[in-house]
Amino acid sequence: MHVSHGADGGAGRAARRAHRATRDAGLLSAFAFLDGEASEPDDILLHPRPPEAPGEAALATALRERVQWGVVQSARRAATNTLFSIAHPALALEGQALSAAADVIHLHWTSWAVAPATLRHWLAAGRPVVWTLHDLWPMTGGCHYPAGCEQYRTACLQCPQLADAWSLVPNAFAEKRAAWSAPGPVVVAPSAWMAARAAESAILRACRIEVIPNAVETDRFAPRPDRDGLRAAWGLGADDLLLVAGAHDNREARKGGALLMDALRGLAADGRLAALLPPGAQVALAGFGKSALPPVPGLRRLDFGEVTEDGVLADILAAADLACIPSIEDNYPNVALEALACGTPCLATPVGGLPELVREGSSGVLAEAASADALAEALLRFAARHRADPALRAGARAQVEAENAIPVIGARLAALYRDLAGEGRATDAAAGARAPSGARAPSGATHGRALRAFAQAPVDVAAVPGAAFLRFPVNLLLRQEAGPAVAGVAVPASQPSATGALRVLALRAQHAHHGARSGPWQYLRHLPPGVEAAIRATPLGATLAGTQSGAFRDWGRLLGTVPFGQQGNAWLAEADILAECSAEPFDVVHAIDGELALWLLPRMPAALFHGGRRPAMAATFHQPPALLAGMVNAGLLAGLDAVVLLCEAQRAALAQWLPAERLHIIPHGIDADFFTPGPQAPGEGFRLLAVGHWLRDFDTLFAALALLRDAGLDARVRIVSHNPPRGVPAGVEVEAGLPDEALRAAYRDADALLLPLTDATANNAILEAMACGRPVVSTDVGGVAEMTAGATLLAPPGDARALADAVLSLATDPTGAAALGRAARTRAEALGWRRIAARHAALYAAIAAGRA
Repeated sequence: MHVSHGADGGAGRAARRAHRATRDAGLLSAFAFLDGEASEPDDILLHPRPPEAPGEAALATALRERVQWGVVQSARRAATNTLFSIAHPALALEGQALSAAADVIHLHWTSWAVAPATLRHWLAAGRPVVWTLHDLWPMTGGCHYPAGCEQYRTACLQCPQLADAWSLVPNAFAEKRAAWSAPGPVVVAPSAWMAARAAESAILRACRIEVIPNAVETDRFAPRPDRDGLRAAWGLGADDLLLVAGAHDNREARKGGALLMDALRGLAADGRLAALLPPGAQVALAGFGKSALPPVPGLRRLDFGEVTEDGVLADILAAADLACIPSIEDNYPNVALEALACGTPCLATPVGGLPELVREGSSGVLAEAASADALAEALLRFAARHRADPALRAGARAQVEAENAIPVIGARLAALYRDLAGEGRATDAAAGARAPSGARAPSGATHGRALRAFAQAPVDVAAVPGAAFLRFPVNLLLRQEAGPAVAGVAVPASQPSATGALRVLALRAQHAHHGARSGPWQYLRHLPPGVEAAIRATPLGATLAGTQSGAFRDWGRLLGTVPFGQQGNAWLAEADILAECSAEPFDVVHAIDGELALWLLPRMPAALFHGGRRPAMAATFHQPPALLAGMVNAGLLAGLDAVVLLCEAQRAALAQWLPAERLHIIPHGIDADFFTPGPQAPGEGFRLLAVGHWLRDFDTLFAALALLRDAGLDARVRIVSHNPPRGVPAGVEVEAGLPDEALRAAYRDADALLLPLTDATANNAILEAMACGRPVVSTDVGGVAEMTAGATLLAPPGDARALADAVLSLATDPTGAAALGRAARTRAEALGWRRIAARHAALYAAIAAGRA
């Protein structure tokens, strides 16, 4: 039984082809889908039956209309416009009789079609489940393509695609991990690239992974004997160069339509492409799909719109000289496969699975990069070497016949199914096989009649997400959006944790300006085996408390917290964590931002926790001593089993309130696998970078800049900050909102980081620059010297002259500057998050044992 959300679109078409290939291999197969038309005998259009219970009905409506198409859409960032989806509501297919009769269930693109609880039910029951990855959604917190993000390898915690105040992404990731990590389905990847992504993902890495390409109907998509006639009917001659490009929706940025248009505009303007054609020949662009590709001056345009018939699409592709696949992100796109089957070579970018489909010189040309310039050069190479090359067209067709034809893929799928279900369960459409009960399995004709009986059968909507998805603060969002009716909805029980694992519940503050690789909680991704972390996030402030924020401040005063700790969001988080710790056992509760949280739980009696056993309580404090005094309540600190500090300068400030054995120094860490040395882009002057705003001494920076310019140095300063300073001098560049990749490039492009500080315990920007191998000039305050360990140049506080002299020493001694950069990199590697995670794990084990 093949299952997909829809029968159309790229994944739907690929799913139907897998179903056809299964039938071609002689097996009985059904194709079930939620969206589309039942156009073939073995199609099953699924009919959702809404929940009857008012609470579940309200929840389903809220999830679909107000969360998926409201909250999620309004929170999208500019990183990409590819679909971002939660899993709910979906269908409870485990209750559908047809799925119960199937020997193998083969999933495809399943958003809103298969509930996570359904898949967990099948896997727990030992059902053979195969899942073809048409994108990365099964292994992420909601994105279908990650736009360069790699958090799916550890945990999706700070999404670059979504301003996620409600923790939809980390909760969805946790739900998927609980539903289909262990045991997991058999993963089928159409490309080796996708298989590698699954193998490195936290959710799917333990699964069996097979590479089986998508199939294509080589009878429908085939070279046209009347190709010249088709071209003539469209006003094109044999010497004209016809390019074809299109996607399901050309507005989707990752499909690269904008890159291709930039390349074509440049070639049309400079005439290089036309110069390679015979005299009088023209360049034409045939486009198809939603939203027409824009016109290019000097190029003839053929706009075919949305093409719904395979025969028409095959005519367009076969008539073309070259199919252009300019994707920025992709897996194994149908249009490339279809074009090659029609004997039309492809131009593709070297991303995703495209290099496996498009092979330089044998089935097309590959651009060197996903850029307009690289596409233009590849187009010129094709026109100069391969235009009207019958061998290239024949090679494209032969490749698909050998690797992607329906019989080829059918045989590979049938072998996999038989391996999973056993030879005795492989249902032969011609002769039948033994059913599990001992009854004879149906013939092909009987199978078709049995499927038709399900033509109008309803399938219940699964409205209630899993326990992991319903954690704080998603639970608050759903109460808000679904109304009081959901109060009576039963929350599913949590799945038991790994036997013997030390369980940590970590609460972190969510800073909107933090990237996916910054923030003090990053070590939680890298905790060693044997330590299991449940991570909760709360935004700063009291927005989650709504009209009750004043009441929460009052409660804070009664509890004795200082104003900084009286944040309604944090109180709500602690109340939820108390309920969670009451329902299931945890060994440690850790507030990653101790200045903001964990002022309630340490005061609670053990009787309120699971089994009457209070977890060990720990908090990390980040602020320097001068600020800590106004952020903490000394009396409440006594309830903590451990206080984590970032530097020795903090120890003296807290030693007066806590015994020495409860104070632990664990330094701030850095993602040294991402922030790495790299090529420096060319630029003018001596380039200085400053990053951030908290405790930055911009007045001294600007004074040092004036001294540098007076000394004749062409110093260029770039400031990256979401809260830039006032009084920025002329010629200083200020920007904000850089994604992680752009921030890394900013470090690499700088000649040095110049970051004067008023105080600090640790500093993200300094560590990031050091990890990128850049020399750093900063201020000797707080824990900076301890953190950098001699691998930076430090000036006294407020000393602009010392800062300027340090920068001048770097500018006049490139060899010394390079050596300092190498030392900085070495120090950053010593503070990699895995090392910091190991130190936290040791602390957790110690305080958990002490509490036990």
